[in-house]
Amino acid sequence: MRDTSHPKIKQYTDKRTGKPRYLVRYRKPNGVQTMKRGFTTKRDAEAWLTDLESSKRRGEFVAVSAGRATIGELAEPWLRGKEVRVKASTWAALETAWRVHVAPTWERTAVAAVLPSDVQSWIRDLSEEKSPTVVIRAHGVLAGILDVAVRDRRIVANPARNVELPRKRRRAARYLSHVEVERVASISRHPALVYLLAYGGLRWGEATALRGTSVDRDRCRVRVDEAVVWVRGKPVVGTPKSHERRSVPLPRFVIDMLPDAGDGLLFPGARGEYMTAPTKAGRAADGSRLVVRWWEAALTAAGLPYMPPHDLRHTAASLAVQSGASVKVVQRMLGHASASMTLDVYADLFDADLDEVSAALEVRRAHELNTSPPDGRASRGALRIVGQAG
Repeated sequence: MRDTSHPKIKQYTDKRTGKPRYLVRYRKPNGVQTMKRGFTTKRDAEAWLTDLESSKRRGEFVAVSAGRATIGELAEPWLRGKEVRVKASTWAALETAWRVHVAPTWERTAVAAVLPSDVQSWIRDLSEEKSPTVVIRAHGVLAGILDVAVRDRRIVANPARNVELPRKRRRAARYLSHVEVERVASISRHPALVYLLAYGGLRWGEATALRGTSVDRDRCRVRVDEAVVWVRGKPVVGTPKSHERRSVPLPRFVIDMLPDAGDGLLFPGARGEYMTAPTKAGRAADGSRLVVRWWEAALTAAGLPYMPPHDLRHTAASLAVQSGASVKVVQRMLGHASASMTLDVYADLFDADLDEVSAALEVRRAHELNTSPPDGRASRGALRIVGQAG
């Protein structure tokens, strides 16, 4: 070992090749002294040391050994952390995404070895077989684990961020009219439940968790405090989605149809447990059709194409807007996190507002110019705007 002019850089002879090499002694941010060997020139060693000290000052130092941890080693603590924060159904979806889609490709990969191009290639291959929802969830798991690696200073940046993801296509909402709701409910096995979903907009898990004590008959409301979700065949009761408890207004005829169940469930299953959501009948292995559920049977009898029960929530939004409800009222009724979310989901229901805006502009212009607007252009909204303007 020979001294050099730099106190932290030493020259040594590589035993395998017999050639001179350089090593750098340095301290990690925690004060522990270590070294890095193998530099072929003193200039390379000095440049590496300069970059190292700069990264320490910026708080970006990453030890080479830290990046050797595998994604599989970090996945378990990440999942445990998620388990205490998210709902049971969400956690089950994340755990399944890890086990089925992420682990087979990435479990044994060192976090420092992950490249953005590798992540993009994995997303492309997965997108050829799976829906955008599945792909986006799997990517979220991988990116979340690598976020932990960044926070632990195992890598400088997350290679799974800023990659191209498939675009989710929202299924067109189906809205029933008052007449269609009446046809379906009147011939279904659970008419009160159908009316509740169609006029209150509750999610299935919220409606089937309601108890007799949730009903305020004087104010014509139901209190949504709980929701039930089925996780791997077992019911799990928790707070509603977005953790927002709310009071939902209902027409008097719906309130009068709700049973007086006391502390019991309003809509229990066949054995008194929580009712599961009816699904569409599929095909058995021999090609024969499976048993038709009560919901599908009611739609068929009413002459309507199949739609999942959740679409009654869309119907409730549509009927509320038709009755004059504002975006804010619909948001509170449905339990959305924000009015902007309601608009994103149900923008098509507020198209009539655009017509009123154009009519209001026409009338306002005529008012300012002391001219008459073209026939048929005035509307109640436009006249209201003119009146407010004086």
